[in-house]
Amino acid sequence: MKIACIGVGDCGTRLVDRLVCAERETDRSVTSGNVLAFNTESQAFDQTIALTDDQQVLIGDTHPEVTRREPDDDRSHGDDKPRPADETATAVDAATAAATPRESHSTVNADGSHLTAEVTEYGVGGDPEVGAEVARADGPEIRRALDRIDETEVAAILLVTGLGGGTGCGVGSILLEELQSIYETSVYALGVLPACGEPDRRILTAARGVRTVVPKADAVFLVDNDAWCQDTDRVADCYESINTMAVERVLGIFGAGERDRGSASEVRIDATDIKRTLEIGGVATIGQAKVDIDMKPEGLLARILQLLGRSPESNTISVDASTVKDLISRSVQSKMTVPCDITSADRVLVILTGPPNTISRKGFETGRYLLEEETKTVEVLAGDESIKNATQLTATVVLSNVTGVPRIDQLQRRAVAIQEATDSDKTVEQPSEIKGPDMVSADQQNTQSPVDEGVRTDEFDFGDIESDSSS
Repeated sequence: MKIACIGVGDCGTRLVDRLVCAERETDRSVTSGNVLAFNTESQAFDQTIALTDDQQVLIGDTHPEVTRREPDDDRSHGDDKPRPADETATAVDAATAAATPRESHSTVNADGSHLTAEVTEYGVGGDPEVGAEVARADGPEIRRALDRIDETEVAAILLVTGLGGGTGCGVGSILLEELQSIYETSVYALGVLPACGEPDRRILTAARGVRTVVPKADAVFLVDNDAWCQDTDRVADCYESINTMAVERVLGIFGAGERDRGSASEVRIDATDIKRTLEIGGVATIGQAKVDIDMKPEGLLARILQLLGRSPESNTISVDASTVKDLISRSVQSKMTVPCDITSADRVLVILTGPPNTISRKGFETGRYLLEEETKTVEVLAGDESIKNATQLTATVVLSNVTGVPRIDQLQRRAVAIQEATDSDKTVEQPSEIKGPDMVSADQQNTQSPVDEGVRTDEFDFGDIESDSSS
């Protein structure tokens, strides 16, 4: 399935850059160059590998609250003060900006270990409302950049962002609205949630972001940093592994059938199947499992033919039905990009990827029935992708419109507690029942969205959420 990928903020830039790299490494043609990255600070752009200069769009140049590093910044010499992005700012403005830097802090565990990276003062300083202002002010520049996307070449657009960042959440929410208004094709989002130990500002921003992005996108794939960083001290230390995992799973879905070479699949997955799985909207999550395959030829004649480069296609080993069934079961029981109650999914898609003629048809069908039983849904779509010379069989499963997502509930409760602590001197009436867009069915989201028509998206209203003092 051909898609355009648009990254927002540091996290979105890193993920999109990694996706383009993986696309090339696996001989897939998913984006066909339809890639952009928007950011309010250039450091992430300096670290990209695959993105070209014209695919990187720096915004916020004239906004007084956007700060940039000096080109010759050198931390070793102690010169790391933020500078206003607008070069025409007065000396007084510059002095004020330097004297009042934005919030910058890291979280320390009880044992003294550092869990997270800092919320830096650069860019929009972690403030989503400033991010939204920047996106609105730079609307013409953003639209000019979007003109580089060839809609005739893609079947969908994927907005990639870190929901805990000021640029990712603030600019991302406005950009999502812009994409929906410009393009007729489906607009999906891939949002990364911060870990529990990350600074309060990120938690608060992510909780707002979920309630803003989920109702606006056609479907939202969530990646939970907390679920994938439990065995390490610093979230920043596992960024690379999380990015690799997320990209591999995303390509396992959208990249099926988009390789430059390979054999015909028995049950080919196309854009229609993926769109049908996601068309109900809401939150989606991806699981994956793999099994190694011994592709050594059996028999003396087969070995001789292989040495001569004449090993017949029919010599490929067939994986037995029980192995395929077990693989599919492990994929849905594996750690998802965001953990959830798998029985809360409305639709399921499973894709088997591996060497030609290795997939047992019986095992494939048995695996589908197994998914129906385990997820309690009858809408299970399935297909396979053949890859010559592959040594693994991979099962990738998508659960769409999942409503049982404990991490979202936890984020929302903690966000309310943070907000109440911040506004302790104000009287805030809190209704006793929560029913946010992440926990309602897709056909209800349009009427219960906190960003319905007439409400500004940069307000990021929580809606009705109970506080939880234990969070």
